[in-house]
Amino acid sequence: MKWLRKLFNPLLAFIGIQLAWVLVVVVWFNWFIGSHRKLREIAAKYRPDLLTGGPDWLILAEGLVLLVAILVGVYVIFVYWSRQSALVREQRQFISQVTHELKSPLASLQLHLETLRRHQLPLEKQQVFLETMLADTSRLNGLIDNLLSASRIDQKHWQLNLQPIDFSEFISHYFRIRQYNLPRAGRLDLEIEPNLHVAIDRDAFETILRNLLENAVLYSDQSPELRVNLKRLDNSCLLSFADRGRGIDQNDQKNIFKMFYRVRRKNENIRGSGLGLYIIKTTVRKHKGTISVESAGQDQGTTFHIELPLCPTPEKRLS
Repeated sequence: MKWLRKLFNPLLAFIGIQLAWVLVVVVWFNWFIGSHRKLREIAAKYRPDLLTGGPDWLILAEGLVLLVAILVGVYVIFVYWSRQSALVREQRQFISQVTHELKSPLASLQLHLETLRRHQLPLEKQQVFLETMLADTSRLNGLIDNLLSASRIDQKHWQLNLQPIDFSEFISHYFRIRQYNLPRAGRLDLEIEPNLHVAIDRDAFETILRNLLENAVLYSDQSPELRVNLKRLDNSCLLSFADRGRGIDQNDQKNIFKMFYRVRRKNENIRGSGLGLYIIKTTVRKHKGTISVESAGQDQGTTFHIELPLCPTPEKRLS
């Protein structure tokens, strides 16, 4: 059955259709010329007065146009077939990855809970176990949030509850309470311009920040060094989130915001679902903003830029 699946591979099928199309054109041309020659022979025998001019090339051109139209239709079908096949493969990989992502923290939780139940551990050891279990539950919560966010995004009538807030205070508060939880003595520097007000959905934007932070930590081979910068532009503000991690290759930068797309090195398995950046880009657009990525390449770090429209401060709204 494997050879049959390979035979129906979209690329092989498209090549086969191209060859079949060329063969049909050749057969059509030979048939047309042969039929015209026979008609001339019959006319020469019975009605010589009908022998005027050469072949009717208009009929030949009409036939070729029809064949070209068929080829264009086949090409369109091939493009959609290829995209659908790629999406199916990505979905299968996604299901496998999500299953692994769910099982790993659950297995860790079960192991620690069973150990606590069977053994009388010192208080310090119990504290370590509790910290590990909290980290596992946080990991599960983040994955479930991403799944729910991706599900909502696919709904046509998904809307955000945008409320004007002090965006500077929101960003500062979010990262300050998390900078001490970075692994391996990581560092997070904040440069926040005060009193910038933006209309956002708090829960949705926290999902954006959480995914940016998780990706920066996951793709840092050394202690993560992060920098968050927020500044005013003309009628908007620019939030920049930079790390000194692996960086993103130029070819990957075009695809990283696609659903299920993941940047991986050979024979490497990094946890994640491939939904994070897709959720980020879609949610930023719902905030009437834009997002872009900047990276010099492998091991050169990555910077994400999010630009959002400013709204009036409370004082200006009241005046």
